[in-house]
Formats: sequence, structure tokens, C-alpha cells
Amino acid sequence: MAGNDARGRTPLSLVGQEPDLVFYTRQATERGGPVLVLGSATGRVAWSLAEHGLSVLGVDPSERMVRAAEESRASVSAEVAGRVRFLLADPRSLRESERFPVVLAPQNALGLMGSHDDLEAFLATVRHHLVPGGLFVYDVLNPSTEPASSQNRDDDDPGAALEPRRPGFAFHLRERRQPGSPLGIRRLKLKPFSVEELDAAMAASGLTPRERYGRFDGKPFDPEDSRHIGVAEG
Repeated sequence: MAGNDARGRTPLSLVGQEPDLVFYTRQATERGGPVLVLGSATGRVAWSLAEHGLSVLGVDPSERMVRAAEESRASVSAEVAGRVRFLLADPRSLRESERFPVVLAPQNALGLMGSHDDLEAFLATVRHHLVPGGLFVYDVLNPSTEPASSQNRDDDDPGAALEPRRPGFAFHLRERRQPGSPLGIRRLKLKPFSVEELDAAMAASGLTPRERYGRFDGKPFDPEDSRHIGVAEG
């Protein structure tokens, strides 16, 4: 894996970090910054990259998440804080003038897309912001291998009949703003995209899948893995 030294050891600066942070930091530091993080959420990936010397733009459509990410600014050095910007924006329609050698979609950001059109719009954003030959690195939940007939179905789900080839459900939380009330959350049912669906959407967006893993330690991907971790080239 990228980021190990000549003897295959993990750099001391990464020892003890969570596996996904180690993985994303290795991928990003190999290419260098700046790095675009789509779906930056609370900023844990963005701040980790900044701690390792990379300039980062984190983008999230949730005001609450951007606010939470900004709260970490006071706990880091001025040098690290100066490397990170957070932007409240929809990743599907983002169009910045800056280009990036690395674009990340960590923590199942792609899996939060509710339809194929949303997925393709997200990937169009990735392609727009990558330099030629740049890397797109992501992780998503992998659909269950259990037959669809044996899974619980929601007969009231209006999307169930529209995309029957996406059998597995993943639960996510999204903000809900009620008039005159504080921000809350609601539970959504989203169907994870299959590897084939992701590959087809990437091809349509001009991205070429290069590597696929089942764990952040570099284990080769198996269809039964709970997570699909990928590296594509723009």
C-alpha cells in the first residue's frame, strides 16, 4: 500500500490512527495536495490530512456538519488550521475553479446519493475537479449478498419499484428543519449501490476504476465484504 516506507512499515505519524484515516492519508500524501473532500461531515478526514501537511477543501451539504467541523479549528495549531477550508455546498452541483490531484468521498458519502441520477451528478463533480490523471478515492457500504426475497421490504417505499436491482438497505441520518424548531434528524432508507452500478456510473463520468479493497488495510475486495473501498483515476 502507498505510504509505507521501503521496508513496508507504516510511518510513525500514522501509527495509532483509525484505519480509514490511515488509508486516506496514505493515498493523499502519495499524490500531494490540495485535496478535495466531498462529504466532509464533521471534518475528521480533512483535519487528519491537514495534520499531515496537506491543504484541504472540505465540502458538505449539511450546515450542522460544517459547523461541527469548524469547531475543531480551535483545537489545532494555527499552521494546521490554515490548511483547511470548509464549504457548505451540495456535492452534486459544486463547481469550483480549483483543480485537485486527489478527490475523496469518505464515510459512505457516495452511498448517501438517493438515485442513479444523484450518483452520476456527484461523480461529474469529482471528474470536474480532478487534474488529468488525478485520483478519486472512496468507500461505500456494499449491498448485502442475501437474496432480495429474504430481506425486509418496505411496501410504502415509492422508490422500491424504480430500482429493483439495488436490494440492500442502509440507514443514514439526515437533517430535518421544522419551522420554529431546532434542527433534528430523520432516518432514511437508502439502497447501497452495487460494484457494477458504481463502475458503470464512473465510466459514464470519465473515471476509470484502478483498485478495489474490502478493508482499509488493503485486503482485496470480495463480494461478501460489508464495505467497498475503491480508487479510480480521472
